[in-house]
Amino acid sequence: MLTFTQMKKKAANFCGIYDDAPEMDNIITDINTGVKLFQNAARRYWIRREKKTNLNANQQYYQFPSDMLRIRTVRVKSGSVMVPLTEVFSEEEWNNLNMSQFTAAAHPTHFFVKGADEVGLYPTPRQTVPDGLVVSYEPRMVDMAIEDVKITANVTENGATIVDPQGRFKPNMVNDCWLTVTNGSDGNWYKIAKFIDKNNIQIDNGYQGLTENNVPVLIGQCPAFPEEYHLAPVHYAAQQFFLLRKDLESAGMYGQLFDKAFAEYRKVYGKKTSGGVINGKGTHMNSSSRVFPGILRG
Repeated sequence: MLTFTQMKKKAANFCGIYDDAPEMDNIITDINTGVKLFQNAARRYWIRREKKTNLNANQQYYQFPSDMLRIRTVRVKSGSVMVPLTEVFSEEEWNNLNMSQFTAAAHPTHFFVKGADEVGLYPTPRQTVPDGLVVSYEPRMVDMAIEDVKITANVTENGATIVDPQGRFKPNMVNDCWLTVTNGSDGNWYKIAKFIDKNNIQIDNGYQGLTENNVPVLIGQCPAFPEEYHLAPVHYAAQQFFLLRKDLESAGMYGQLFDKAFAEYRKVYGKKTSGGVINGKGTHMNSSSRVFPGILRG
């Protein structure tokens, strides 16, 4: 795994500059561009979040998650089972469905994306079900910007809650941040799933090491794709750095490293998904087309 802070330091080392040099602003931008190229190449495969909310009696429309780009699936709880709903794509079909006399279903069977911020359910729920509505969606991509945090914390074998008695956890630590214990007792990385409060966070899976107090912990923001490709955006940033300085030999070397990793990534994962757009003009941007403005096992 490479964190955002580690990626910056590696890029500075490749480019032969200090990691607080003025050039780092452009390098950070280019690291994030490289990350987005990878995320867009297979975003449906890796970039997925879920939002649970209460299913409320007589409430047909529900607000989107604030960071949602597009819905993938909508499910409702029926007894102990989560039931997937059928999407209605046209407003005309949705209106016709709502005017029909079909009311026999015990739970919603269809959903409709209404406007820019709502999802509608049909038929309207008859009863309130806590956490009865689950929306799976692709989030809007945001630039990596969270620096590493090094603290001591309490960990529990097979437990999902990490405790910091000094209260240094922050809400933004759920934004693609991961955690690892750095004293060698456990080499795994754990995705931070939930910010509970300043003293407690929850990880995706139970901690695999032994119960310990005051162990050194590293928390960092990582790219949302497999760790074997985390160095590629750093190579992309180095390529752009040397192209701007007309050092074509160095730029070519880092460009080849990026292109090789990107081609392999698309071959392995790209067929499972559709691609995306990152330059806002409806075209895919490759590593040579930029216009220059100045639980994972350890």
